[in-house]
Amino acid sequence: METESILNTINQGDRSLLTAINFDGPTGYDFFWAMYSDKWTWIPFMLVIVYCLLRPGNWRHRLLMVGSVALLFVLSDFVVSSFIKNVVCRPRPSHDPAVMDLLSYVNGYRGGAYGFPSNHASNGFAAATFLALLLRNRWVTLSAFLWAIGSCYSRMYLGVHYPSDILCGAMLGIVFAIIIFFLYKKAAKRLALPPYRDIYVSKEMLAIPVIFLLTVVTLLLLSL
Repeated sequence: METESILNTINQGDRSLLTAINFDGPTGYDFFWAMYSDKWTWIPFMLVIVYCLLRPGNWRHRLLMVGSVALLFVLSDFVVSSFIKNVVCRPRPSHDPAVMDLLSYVNGYRGGAYGFPSNHASNGFAAATFLALLLRNRWVTLSAFLWAIGSCYSRMYLGVHYPSDILCGAMLGIVFAIIIFFLYKKAAKRLALPPYRDIYVSKEMLAIPVIFLLTVVTLLLLSL
């Protein structure tokens, strides 16, 4: 009974907070966040990250990096979407009869049936955390986390995730990234590979924040 009361309290808080974040914004605002949430918008950003991760080092280093990134993606995306969501089966707010009629939607988009935890949050924070630990560059870290935070906000603005979906997804992403980074370091040491940061040219990392900034500016201009 006490557990049920706690869950009800969390659900009520989730609904109240979401209805404060989600609102019927102007057309330009809707366009900006809908496009920000779209994975295709960030293809150039992702390609630059992949290039930066795979360019330095020898073939063993690159192969290890490919394996690390692939495993991180499996955990943060496939495990979350194909396993956890189907076990928990928590409806998205856009499919929850208790709140769905109180929300505003953009272009009729409501997402799939289940929303806990958020894939956008787990993917975004997994990538941002891994980059921060690997590259140790303040501008890369800042842009990666701003990208992840913006992605999380967009999902709530669109009415397809509760705040707790976002929070738990982000926490999972961070944990997954720390685990994969730890395994990467152990494997690199076993293979007698130098630390990634030691073989990287710092100036090339700036391509990541530059592309992030250009993408955001482009979206802002298109939404005017």
